[in-house]
Amino acid sequence: MKAIVFLNGEYRYSQEFIDSLFDENTVLFCADGGANYAYKYRKKPSCIIGDLDSIDNSVLEYFKSQNINIEKYNPEKDYTDFELILQKIDEMEKKSDSKFAAINILGALGKRTDLTLNNLFLMENYPNISVLSEDEEIFYKEESFSIINKRNYGFSIIPLDETIKNLTLEGFKYETFNLDVERKISRLVSNLIISDECKVTFEKGKMLVILRKK
Repeated sequence: MKAIVFLNGEYRYSQEFIDSLFDENTVLFCADGGANYAYKYRKKPSCIIGDLDSIDNSVLEYFKSQNINIEKYNPEKDYTDFELILQKIDEMEKKSDSKFAAINILGALGKRTDLTLNNLFLMENYPNISVLSEDEEIFYKEESFSIINKRNYGFSIIPLDETIKNLTLEGFKYETFNLDVERKISRLVSNLIISDECKVTFEKGKMLVILRKK
């Protein structure tokens, strides 16, 4: 099973791209106004969560008529709608004793800077999620990793810790070897993958990784 979350950010997705993300094993969660886009792209949510201040009334009534699970929260709450959905997913995984193979987030960027940054920083608590646009994928890493079959993709690292320790990049246009990289410099932005398998190894650090189609 895999999960898709529709948030209420910017949507510059084609119907073809949206359709490519869904199959019979996909579970869709919508955060409040994200349900407007589920309606637009003709996708049926498993549940809609939030204070319901952003969802169109007509969309809300439609999904009510379809018996969609709707969980309404007080607007004066301690968590964003996105974090409430992540908590819901975590509860479902614990209850079923199995994890979603992937959790893809759409509409996480744009509209509001505060929510955009918060959406990205939440990835540290839920490291198996990816933020998707048609041209980019953003994910969180705190351990060494490899990337397969992404030749000619743009590649950037945004350090979250003050320093990424002993960073080695292999299979990239600009490679490094046991380099300490501080968060305050832009050394790790706008690289290029030039191999079918590239490796990112480091001793310590937390980072966001951005893959970008060329």
